[in-house]
Amino acid sequence: MKLRFKRFMGAAVSAALVLSVIACTGCSKDDGENYIFKYDIAQNPRTLDPQTATDSSSYEIIANMFEGLLQIDNDGNIQNAVAEKYTISPDGLVYTFDLRQDVFWTDGDKFEAQCTANDFVFAFQRLFRPSTKSKTAGDFFCIKNAKEINKGSITDMSELGVKAEGDFKLVITLEAPTPSFLSMLTTAPAMPCNEEYYNSTDGRYGLYADSIASNGAFYLFRWNYDQWSKDNNSIIMRANKKNKENQDIYPYGLNFFIEEDDSYQNFLDESNHVYIASGANAIRLLNKGYEYSESENRIWGIVFNTKSSAFKSEELRKALAYSIDREKATLESEVGYNKAQGIVPSIIKIGTESYRELVKKDCLLPYSGELADSSLEKALEDVDKSSWSGLTLYVPDDDVIFEYISDIAQQWQYELNFYCNIKRLDQSSYETTLNNGNYDFIVADISGTSNSPYAYLSSFLSGNSNNYANYKNSEFEDILSEGESAATEKESADLFYKAEEAIVNSGVFIPLITQSEYAFFGEGCQGIVYNPFTKTVIFKEAKMF
Repeated sequence: MKLRFKRFMGAAVSAALVLSVIACTGCSKDDGENYIFKYDIAQNPRTLDPQTATDSSSYEIIANMFEGLLQIDNDGNIQNAVAEKYTISPDGLVYTFDLRQDVFWTDGDKFEAQCTANDFVFAFQRLFRPSTKSKTAGDFFCIKNAKEINKGSITDMSELGVKAEGDFKLVITLEAPTPSFLSMLTTAPAMPCNEEYYNSTDGRYGLYADSIASNGAFYLFRWNYDQWSKDNNSIIMRANKKNKENQDIYPYGLNFFIEEDDSYQNFLDESNHVYIASGANAIRLLNKGYEYSESENRIWGIVFNTKSSAFKSEELRKALAYSIDREKATLESEVGYNKAQGIVPSIIKIGTESYRELVKKDCLLPYSGELADSSLEKALEDVDKSSWSGLTLYVPDDDVIFEYISDIAQQWQYELNFYCNIKRLDQSSYETTLNNGNYDFIVADISGTSNSPYAYLSSFLSGNSNNYANYKNSEFEDILSEGESAATEKESADLFYKAEEAIVNSGVFIPLITQSEYAFFGEGCQGIVYNPFTKTVIFKEAKMF
């Protein structure tokens, strides 16, 4: 993932952000430290327990409260966090982490303790314990005996492949090599949990301000939320003083505002410091000159509903794909959009290597009038042409995507004599149509939840709620599983490419456009990190100048 920090040419922001400087010994206004940073979150977090959280607002707070073994830097690279160093066995099964001894827990009140390897052992035991009912436990079934423990067929927690060798050495053993495991360790379910503190909360862990401790940069100072009121709904966090003594933690604290009506306007009014945007809002902010990071992490394409009478024909879907001349279709934007190379974006890595560089090729059906005609002839043998009449292609409310799809529809008319209506939907109507499956074909996006080909390709697994094409292919699922457990990064990439190719060759999804997501930062803000996969903003090293 390449996150590029730069200033877009345009009008300069006219007003400087006005913030209170928190006075402290040894600090000055000019060093950029000890400010309070502000950010809007979409909803009240359901829980701040990393092992059970599933919503984006919970993840946002967790990312600033907890420190895992590893973390993601500005460029999407994996860095040490609580881990001081690590080694991986030659067979890819055993990960040994030496931990730092200067990381501490606090609840901001009475509890303080050193963060040790036992905190990670206890966290993973909780994650897989059946009584926890974690919805993210399955993501870590690559750990030895994790699946059997979660199913209840193994009850002895000492059988789990996560063990402490002393206070500051952690050993994790996997069932099979998993090239994406290091990346997985940066996510919420892999955060530590202090057993003593957890037991003291009497079942309230993570649900209230007085029942959660932090081993990260900030602890929870106050949590105000009234579902019947829009006033003063906020989460207030302050720097973990003990960790601040030993780590680069620059802010005094963070103020998260819950369910704000207009985060875009709040950003313009300088009442929050970060705004995440794509599409029209992003272009407007680029022209205003804000600093930003960019990640080309979304893939838009045409999804065919394989249950429909017309598009149950693979040959018809492929005929339409072969008829698209991407060189002639116009992409009416200089920023934020590019033509796709496949289902997996070019920023995606396997371990430390670029997926696209490992496979060295795109994954698209080529433009070919001959192949299009051949597929169309085969389709006519299976599908009554009358079923094509009156088909509507639904498109999101985006000018660039709408114009690009309109060009493609004209190509279909010219190449295949295939006509369809194009209907542009507002956001609410689009989401309803997409989620209820009431369409023959629709332009939809794929966004991964982690920096891995699997995160994108798994959208086509049967049973996945995002499998809008209703794609079912047991061979594809086997290949995808093998790709997750391949011995080397190259072997993993080659297997993922076979899975990507299976989807593209079936015609259920035609990749068309990549779209960038931008994190915009208020005037003078530096050091803020945005992870476009977990959708979290990290303020640990934020400064204000």
